[in-house]
This record gives sequence, C-alpha cells and structure tokens, in this order.
Amino acid sequence: MIQTRPVRGVVPVLATPFTREGDIDEPALRRLVESLVTLDIGGLWVLGTGSEDMNLSFAKRLQVARTVTGVNAGRVPLILGAAFFAMEDILAFVEETQDLEFDAYHVMPYHFLLGFDRLARFYEDIANACSRPLWMYTSANWSKPFTPDFVARMKPHPNIAGVKFSTKNAVDMLSVIDMAEEGFQVITAVASQFYACLGMGSQAHTSSLGSALPKAMMEIYDHFQAGRLAEAREAQRKLNAFLKAWPKRLKEDNFLQAAQEKFILSLRGICLPHVSSYYAEVNEEEKKTIQELLVQYGYGG
Repeated sequence: MIQTRPVRGVVPVLATPFTREGDIDEPALRRLVESLVTLDIGGLWVLGTGSEDMNLSFAKRLQVARTVTGVNAGRVPLILGAAFFAMEDILAFVEETQDLEFDAYHVMPYHFLLGFDRLARFYEDIANACSRPLWMYTSANWSKPFTPDFVARMKPHPNIAGVKFSTKNAVDMLSVIDMAEEGFQVITAVASQFYACLGMGSQAHTSSLGSALPKAMMEIYDHFQAGRLAEAREAQRKLNAFLKAWPKRLKEDNFLQAAQEKFILSLRGICLPHVSSYYAEVNEEEKKTIQELLVQYGYGG
C-alpha cells in the first residue's frame, strides 16, 4: 500500500471560480485556496461534484489542478478528482497530472447501471494505472450507490487508499466508517449530517459548504473533538436551519449549491458569483435573502 497522509476534520470541496466569460478565474482560485489552507482544515477535495467537475472540459480541469496544487504546495492533504465518463480521459488526466504535488486521486463512476463486477474492474484498472493512491467515491445523487460489501471487496487493493462514502443510509454509513484503518481512510459527506457522522466515528468530512463557510463547519468539529457535544449539536442545528431557509428555486434548478456558495464567496471578496454554463445563478431577490440569513445566523454580513 502506498501510504498517504491522514485526512482529519473539515475537508472543503473546492469551488471552481469563473470569470464572466466562463473561463477559470485563476486569481480567484488562488485566493480561495490560500484562504482555506491558512485555516485548520483537514485537506482539500478538488474537482469533485461540488466543484462542477462534470461541466468542466479536460483543459479546464487540468488548469484547476495545476493552479490549486501550486498554491497549496503540499501544505494540506489534497485529493484530486479525475472522474470522466470515458476511461481514456481518466487515464490521460492521470498522465498529465502525475508530476504535480498532491496526495491522491479520487474518482466517481458516472455510470448508474454498471454492475458491481464492472465497477470493480473500473477501479482496478484506474488504481493499477495510477502512480498515486486512489480514493473511491460514491453518492446516490451522481452514481450507483456502493454497498458496504463492495467497499470491503475493493479495500484490499494495494493502491486504493480510501473511500468517500456519501449516503443518508446510517446503517451503511456506520458499516463503512468501521472499515477505516491504517492504509484505508473513510471520508463522509453532506454538511447537514456532519455531527451524526462524527458520532458514528468519522474522522473527516467533506462539504462544498466548506469552501464558502469553513468556520461554520469547523465549529461543529472543534466542539465535538473537545467533548462539548451539546455545543456541537447546537452548531449543527443552527447550520441546518440556515441551509433549510435558503431560496428553494436554485435547489430545484441546480441541485448543486454552487450558485449560493459562490455568492457567499463573492461577499467575502474571493470570487465572482458565476457558475458553469447550464446552472442558474442567484438573482437579486435571492441575494438579498441569503445576505439576511447570513446576518440572522451569525455567519457574517
């Protein structure tokens, strides 16, 4: 097994800033990475679904990878996304990025109807081709949900270093979290269930909200780690109430929260509030609502 640094705590799914023309906004991307790595985060999850990876070209993903790894310069663990629909693109991306400084790749299989034997072959082929460790990644929102049995089947591969296991199924979540050990890490996901995942033993948690409001996520983690469970629960409840009050249109149109999160980042002077082509942006009424909610819940003006 190729060892990777342990990932602990809040792991932001890195947003991808865009210019008005839809290009990668490199200065904004640098500002975002710098603003995060100076905090006590557990790492960076780069080019994930919250990064709008499925709507980024090969060239744009490569640009993001080069920019982010350069700014991070090894300061925090960095897991780089290499998920494409075509296997040849995955392997080409691996080839193009092998000289960059990061800890591991992550890949989600964007193929809902593949059977588990084919998914096993999918990951084996990638892991065998990678000069860096590979993380598996599952979410019922985007791909075939992994079962605990499938994770256990893949865990012994010498170049599979872990799994991001995103699910609302608490029983499966607990089963997979219990598989974590030296040489195989488990990361959980979804901002609204951070406290619950910590309670089940999760050591690290990803969220796209971690890019926009990292301190709101870190508050839950810090209280939990200090044994202040009542305070951690209250911080989670506050965050959940804040998220529940967000404008509904964007959830229905985009599913992703990228538009809301980038608007919050724009208020902090990090990036413009633009999203990639087929996603809707925050309108003026929604901007006003989000600003009011940030003040109401104490997350900044």
